Amino acid sequence: MRSPESEPGALPKVFTGTRRGWVLGLVGLGLGQGALGAVGAWALTQLRAGSPWPMVVAILTIVATAVAIGGLRVEERIAAERLGQDYVREVRRDLVESELTPGSRTHLGITVARTTNDLSSVRNWVSQGIGTLASGIPLIVGSAVGLTFLDPFVGVGFLLPLGILAAVMVPWSRTAYQRSRRLRRARGRMATRIADTVGASQGIIAAHGAGRELGHIDAASDVVVDRAVDRSVIVGTIRAGGTVAAMLATLAVAAIGVVRGLDPAVTMAAMAVAGIASTPIIDLGRIVEYRQTYLAARAVLMPGLADAARRRAEREQVSDAAASAAVPHGADGPDRVHVVVPGLVPAASPLRAGRGARIRLTSDEPEAPLRLMRRAVGLDLAPPGTTDEIWVAGQNLRAVPPARGRALVGIASRGTVFERGSLRRALRYRRPDLDDETAREVFETVGLSADRFPRGLRTVLRAGGEPLTTDERARLALARAIYGEPPLLLVADLDRDLDQEGRARLERILAAYPGVVWFTGPDDLASALGAEDVRVAASPIPVTPDGGPQDDDE
Repeated sequence: MRSPESEPGALPKVFTGTRRGWVLGLVGLGLGQGALGAVGAWALTQLRAGSPWPMVVAILTIVATAVAIGGLRVEERIAAERLGQDYVREVRRDLVESELTPGSRTHLGITVARTTNDLSSVRNWVSQGIGTLASGIPLIVGSAVGLTFLDPFVGVGFLLPLGILAAVMVPWSRTAYQRSRRLRRARGRMATRIADTVGASQGIIAAHGAGRELGHIDAASDVVVDRAVDRSVIVGTIRAGGTVAAMLATLAVAAIGVVRGLDPAVTMAAMAVAGIASTPIIDLGRIVEYRQTYLAARAVLMPGLADAARRRAEREQVSDAAASAAVPHGADGPDRVHVVVPGLVPAASPLRAGRGARIRLTSDEPEAPLRLMRRAVGLDLAPPGTTDEIWVAGQNLRAVPPARGRALVGIASRGTVFERGSLRRALRYRRPDLDDETAREVFETVGLSADRFPRGLRTVLRAGGEPLTTDERARLALARAIYGEPPLLLVADLDRDLDQEGRARLERILAAYPGVVWFTGPDDLASALGAEDVRVAASPIPVTPDGGPQDDDE
């Protein structure tokens, strides 16, 4: 679930809920490592010639603190990974939810890039950036304080390289961000091209165009390679800066200890403290890299999430308005349908029907009837400033909860793509509340046979419907649509995916269906059903506010 503190469309907060405990735990782990480092440093000061027993205790103490610090590092990595994975899980859910919100037209390749490369960048920043900072800063600060207590000049010498590193990181990080953005654009274009190529693979193979398409993929890959290498220059510089700063901090502590004539044991202890702190200092370079890559990913994630939040808010506004709308005259019967869809079905002549009505939707624009069906089931939103009125059995589809809405309307269209899951789940997807006996009856009604599959109804559908044939997918779509006998049944060009026996069966099912049927299909089907033709107005193709998805996802 989205964090309640998050703004609509923004990435969720890190320091909230259970993640707050993990962040505080990382801070505690950093403090613990600093405290153990201080104990180890004190033990070093006890390594003086004399009685062997104190020396043995000091050596054992040093070994024990080293092992304990190692154990805390392991716990630090585990806690940081939990933090990052929990955060990414929430963002991933938001991204998928945005694609399941009506009105989304994000390209498949862009969606894949967002849920893989971009989320990987987000995880790296939260897990190995924020997580490392949460534990590393207390360790560095504690080390600096401890060294200052040993000798103020030693503390200053330890902090000086860190100050220089912080100063040069500002311009470096800006360059890293710009190059990360350029690399992200190239990856977005490549992901889009790959998705388009794979989607059109059958046509490409048939036209013997594989070589040409591979050439286009190679060209897009070359751009990604060039920009990745270009980015690696600044990334390598940033990482090297952290390493150099850690080395200089340790050397500065040693040099100042020698120059000031400190006791050798104190100098060794100071070097040990600086050495323990060198790990998070080295990590600072990686942290800056992760931060800039995260910012580049956030720049494309936030607009998408904001657009989805806007669409959800619009849908909620429509639902709230629909909840208070009065039932139109003649639409309050349990078998009545009353539809007004601005741009397709005007309010002056609403589409009304009663039990047993068979209506074929026609239009001068072939896509208009399908667009009307999509609007009816909420796949597309009404244009800004307008409101659809979809009344089925006296209930406004824009106001009812999802469970009730899917019980009122069933839709079966040509080329239906099924979600991953069992054949039984695909059939009962609209009405999981109904019993298995009803499911088997509907399965037989459309002429499907589970016996041809080794696992029967437990057969898992993959890749949109495999291993079903085109005819079987159409039959399954019809079975899902009529399952539970919704008052309004929508059938869009389904006959084109059916074989001869399937078309005859479709005709019989539609003729005997007890509710209202809207369909698109040939004249012979309309004649056999005694259907009334209703013309749907042509309407401009709806697009997203930015004109649709772009190849570079920017």
